[in-house]
Amino acid sequence: MKVILASASPRRIKLLKRITGSFSVIPSGLDENQIPEKDPVAFALKAAEAKARAVARENPEALVIAADTVVTIDGLVLGKPSDRAEAERILGLLSGRTHEVITAVVLYNQQEDRLLSGHETSRVTFRPLTPDDIRAYLDRNTYRDKAGAYAIQEIKDLFLKQLEGDYNNVVGLPVRLLRRLFNRFQEKKARVEISGFLLPEAAGLARSQGQIFEVYGALPGDLVEISYLPSGKTAIKARLLEIIKPGPARQQAACPHFGLCGGCAFQDLSYTEQLRQKENHLFEVLKQHFPSSYRYLEIESILPSPSEYFYRNKMEFSFGQSGREIFLGLREKTRPGQARHNKRVVPLEICHLSTRLTEKIFRAVNRQATKTGLPAFDLESKKGFFRHLVIREGKRTGELMLLLVTTSQAKLVTEEFAAAILEVVPELTSFWWVENNRIADVVAFEKTHLIYGREFIEEKLQDLRFRIYPGSFFQTNPLAAEMVYTLIQEEARRLRTQSALGLYCGSGAIEICLSKAAAEVVGVDWDRANIKTASENLAINNVQNVRFQESSVEEALPEISRGSFDLLIIDPPRAGLSPRSLKQIVGLRIPALIYVSCNPATLARDLKVLVDSGYKINRLMPVDFFPHTGHLEVVAYLNL
Repeated sequence: MKVILASASPRRIKLLKRITGSFSVIPSGLDENQIPEKDPVAFALKAAEAKARAVARENPEALVIAADTVVTIDGLVLGKPSDRAEAERILGLLSGRTHEVITAVVLYNQQEDRLLSGHETSRVTFRPLTPDDIRAYLDRNTYRDKAGAYAIQEIKDLFLKQLEGDYNNVVGLPVRLLRRLFNRFQEKKARVEISGFLLPEAAGLARSQGQIFEVYGALPGDLVEISYLPSGKTAIKARLLEIIKPGPARQQAACPHFGLCGGCAFQDLSYTEQLRQKENHLFEVLKQHFPSSYRYLEIESILPSPSEYFYRNKMEFSFGQSGREIFLGLREKTRPGQARHNKRVVPLEICHLSTRLTEKIFRAVNRQATKTGLPAFDLESKKGFFRHLVIREGKRTGELMLLLVTTSQAKLVTEEFAAAILEVVPELTSFWWVENNRIADVVAFEKTHLIYGREFIEEKLQDLRFRIYPGSFFQTNPLAAEMVYTLIQEEARRLRTQSALGLYCGSGAIEICLSKAAAEVVGVDWDRANIKTASENLAINNVQNVRFQESSVEEALPEISRGSFDLLIIDPPRAGLSPRSLKQIVGLRIPALIYVSCNPATLARDLKVLVDSGYKINRLMPVDFFPHTGHLEVVAYLNL
């Protein structure tokens, strides 16, 4: 399709070349004064549409791209100045203040009577300008065709104090928005049936005419209408337009916020089908690394989580703000092609993954945070106070820890805050205030202050007690983890284990549980806080046959002589084992090995190395630690 840009602006011409190099330029000649609309966004959209339609009348077969940029402050729309005096008045109005730049983009094809539109808003703050500053700029005589009487690329070193949002939008053409609209305009439609699922991304898979479509929001069994951008790739990301016929496994999500926040992937899929899809995913991952033998691997039926909802013992919630109201929530679900950073916070009333107490906790914390008058932290401006609330809960003990994470940009009256929460949530066992000034959207324990209660909460597994501090590593789903620890115990007893080595031991839960089945157990972890907590857990349970070592795995393994252990338990991070540690493990020739993994992809990669080095996979046990998400825990049993 022929492409026409309805603008002679050299800035827009240059920016459009980033998307397509083949287009013509035909200015619309529209007199924007004919548009009576007062609302800035509506004005820009109507002006851009009028430009597109004007050019399309003479070019009905073409895709016409039109844009209109307005500058607004105090509810006024500032267009292009008619003369120097008006330009001087506009710049004086913008001096030392923040204004908004809105660019509307319209794509139109008259022949198909198809129109797509969108707009982008950026906030621009000028430093205070002197009359001489303004006159010197106007002497350049480049202001006449510029909304707001300026071009950002000309004044950024002279006038600009701060810019929030898309820089190209202020230049006159938001490239990211235009690229999305441009691609969407070229999409084709199709009707397909969803036959599978892509994990952990949680996208429905459809196969048609030799292509695989990844459809986010579609579930196995659904008959759907999709749109997609044709390409030479086998796998194509498609947009879900309509669910024509829902699949038999679709269900009503329990959570009222499902589909908005990024906490869950598929609460709307029956739990039985979730488990089946996770088993299929494990097969597909293993097939990539064991193409000729994956069918012969002993994969047992997946173990479901003991709790389908409210199973997580740790969740991190973000603060957001609407007007003066502070609220807690989770960042919005990431859509295909959407940037993962700076997503808005979706306000939550309850979270079905965390604790049943979230409804009371959110209400109490929101009310008290709003009462302080302090703002929520903004990821773009890096300003604000309230950042996160971390909830940790002992599922068997009911003990509750809250960690209020803020910046250091203000001071908190902590006793008043804690008292207000205790009044509503008497279950509170431990309350911390954490100061975190890092730019990244992560919880970092730069400064910690215990405000109320104990420094820790406790969890009980297999009649053993485990302490959990603010930064402790502990399995997210403790009741499902208990099942895995029991499996490890049973295997150790079957092997008549004398000495066991645990790598990446965290706070020592596996090793302490294993003390019931092995004569001697050693746990290794690099984190000093984890080792300190693991040692405390030994003491409170009066366990005598376990010891812990603070060391990286790569530094600890060379110190171990062959024959020292007859069972090795590995529970690494999602990234799996490093090539160096894998080589060291193979060199020790420990006769039995249990690999606990939260990432089937890195597990399969590491298993391939172990098998090529002489180990045999006896069986694989998938366990669902993470209902309603695309993640899966797997326990692999190997021996030499």
